[in-house]
Amino acid sequence: MQTIEGDILSFSEYLELTSKPPADPVVWKWQSIESLTGSRPHNPQGTLALSGGNVDEHGTVAPDLSLVIQVLKPGEMTERHRHSFWHLYIVHSGSGEMAFGDDQTSDRLVPGDTVYVPAWCYHAVGNQSGTEPFVLFRLQNLPQNASSGNLMREIQGELQIIYAGAGLASHR
Repeated sequence: MQTIEGDILSFSEYLELTSKPPADPVVWKWQSIESLTGSRPHNPQGTLALSGGNVDEHGTVAPDLSLVIQVLKPGEMTERHRHSFWHLYIVHSGSGEMAFGDDQTSDRLVPGDTVYVPAWCYHAVGNQSGTEPFVLFRLQNLPQNASSGNLMREIQGELQIIYAGAGLASHR
């Protein structure tokens, strides 16, 4: 790894560099979101991510936070996994199940249910018995982990440290 020599700033220069314009309100219309869920590549981990406004990073809805629209078709289930960031799920439509922890204790979820999954908690989300898509809104602090170089996932017992570089994520 290459090292570089850092800058030394006066405190007033530092304050000027760190000041940012206020964010603008942002609206995402459900009709637009819903129309895109069928036309974008499907992945049970997440179908769409919202982005916009004067936020620091692309792919965020507020500083250090992202919001993913997760759609699971009937019969789909994510792999059991855990990672360095938390999730706050809100069930929008359909019904499904979420399994937690080492013992994979499962809870049935319906519209309006809200679930918090802390960092490093094993979890899986499924639509095993549903007849319609299971749609969840997933707020998470993944961008915060990524910006500090602490974005990690464990899938099938393998820990992956994820780095961003040249616009692409890489896994170690």
